[in-house]
Amino acid sequence: MTVNGTDEGLAALKDGRFAATVADSAEDTGELAVTNAIDLLCGDDGVDKMATTPVRLVTKRNADTAPLYCDPEID
Repeated sequence: MTVNGTDEGLAALKDGRFAATVADSAEDTGELAVTNAIDLLCGDDGVDKMATTPVRLVTKRNADTAPLYCDPEID
């Protein structure tokens, strides 16, 4: 088992060294932070005080669709 869906973790998953990983996405975390900040600035009282970034269980079966931990296209 590994966490965060790193390139190394996904490679180990695909070649059988790991059975699963749990992946979160920096993009999801950033989107959640911006949405909550805007809601707070607009006076929305319904914003949770504790926000949780969604995580996904990634197995060999769905490894090709796992969110990228760090997009290689972004410097």
